[in-house]
Amino acid sequence: MLKCRVFNSAGATPSRGPFIGGQAVIEGVMFRSPRAYAVAVRNPAGEIITDAREHPSLTVKFPWRLPFVRGVAALYESVALGIKALMFSAEVAEPPKEGGKQRQASFWEKAGVVAFSLAFGLVLFVGVPYGLAYALKKPLGVTAEGSFIFNLIDGLLRITVFLGYLLAISTLRDVRRLFAYHGAEHKVINTFEHGREPGAENVVEASRFHPRCGTSFIIVLLLILILFHSVVFTLLPANLSFITKLLVRLALILPIAGVAYELIRLGSRLPDNKVINFFLLPGILTQFLTTREPDDTMIEVALSSFRRVRELDVNSPGSAPKGGG
Repeated sequence: MLKCRVFNSAGATPSRGPFIGGQAVIEGVMFRSPRAYAVAVRNPAGEIITDAREHPSLTVKFPWRLPFVRGVAALYESVALGIKALMFSAEVAEPPKEGGKQRQASFWEKAGVVAFSLAFGLVLFVGVPYGLAYALKKPLGVTAEGSFIFNLIDGLLRITVFLGYLLAISTLRDVRRLFAYHGAEHKVINTFEHGREPGAENVVEASRFHPRCGTSFIIVLLLILILFHSVVFTLLPANLSFITKLLVRLALILPIAGVAYELIRLGSRLPDNKVINFFLLPGILTQFLTTREPDDTMIEVALSSFRRVRELDVNSPGSAPKGGG
């Protein structure tokens, strides 16, 4: 089995510490900890602009540490913070207009972008695959939508559409830079989680692949959806309408996201478990598409963000000592 080495050199021992998550943004990186987040973005003048704030996670503020439930809370928080970080990066990375001032997007412009993105994602990754599977039902001789074969076709089409989308956008220059910042994010987290000083030299040696990644999460989610759909739709009446079945598929996303989250989290806690690594392998392989090797300037930005979030997390009231999690 392919096994991703976290460091190219020997001597790194995995350490248990607080979970640090991250996301690549336009010309920058966002890191979030249990108690804070920081976004660092390089502006057109070459300066690194950072927005860092205390932001206790929902799992810290509320007793949502129950397995599976915390996954739904984490998903909501990741989307909300991710959108906020992307908006900030877009404003910083955009060249200044006349007069030297950055243009600030209005509330309605931001809301419109978010609404369009969510609608586009649901249509492309849920509606289109299901519609194709429905259209192919008769040509392929599938007699029932609730059958295992139909749900297998639907799931495989969903994964195919997702991978095709990643492959298509990876040809764009700006997206390639975004994927390189994604690689920088992973390298910094790998350095920290394996007990090394987060400095440029150590980060360069680290792997750009990480099991606790949004890409891995989506792939694991899609794979689990195939299994859940096969079970659920064999129990539902066969005469349900197309719209009803589509709505059921949408409703299943959140509980299944909780399952996928726990599997991804377990993979970080048990990096040498062969069974867990087998299920996480498709997500790791997909990161060949969604990450690239960053240059030194990208690593510098990622480290700026990481150092700020760690500073806030360690100094915030009620913070746990390193080694918790």
